[in-house]
Amino acid sequence: MSHIFRMWVTPMLHAAGFKKRGSVYVRELGSVQHLFQHESDDLNTAEKYEFTTNCGIFIPGVKTLYWGPGSVEPKAPQPPDGVLNVRPGMLTPTGDRWWELRSSDGPEKDDEVGQALRGLVETAALPFFDRFRDERAVAEFLSQPRRKEDRFIDPREDTFDLFYAAILWKRLGCKGKCRECIEREKSKTKRRFGTGPEKFLARFSCDDD
Repeated sequence: MSHIFRMWVTPMLHAAGFKKRGSVYVRELGSVQHLFQHESDDLNTAEKYEFTTNCGIFIPGVKTLYWGPGSVEPKAPQPPDGVLNVRPGMLTPTGDRWWELRSSDGPEKDDEVGQALRGLVETAALPFFDRFRDERAVAEFLSQPRRKEDRFIDPREDTFDLFYAAILWKRLGCKGKCRECIEREKSKTKRRFGTGPEKFLARFSCDDD
């Protein structure tokens, strides 16, 4: 599988400014990190290997501020660590795509999978990353109702959307927009999942320095 990425995916990502860090392709744009990685099936064997791909938008400090004391910043973030995270296939009409490689496959199967991967990076992954080139773009996205085509981008729970947006707006010096996100969340009548949201509300203020 690694040789397929090396031949079909790595050149395109390198041309777009990504660098390889372990198994993750990383593009750093100031405080925003774009992360691209393959995701393997837990049931893979020597005879059969299945994988898909994942994209993440990582911004240091956002999730750790939300989760509070004891939360540890990852040293080498992966897509699921991102403030935003999505399998790029979920941004296309065909949906998520898992590829299967078998030990008996010939080079023509490698080319078939490689071309499909390159197409997905070009038409879905890179356009996704290009939407979020700075913290403001991420904050704007998290502050707005989701469009239908973006419904599979995590977090899919709008409580996290608004809390992450509030954190970013505060960092950007936009206290009014920060307060708006917090008030929108407080005005909801539905029950929040777990204790995290209430603990965050209790310790977070848009007006703190």
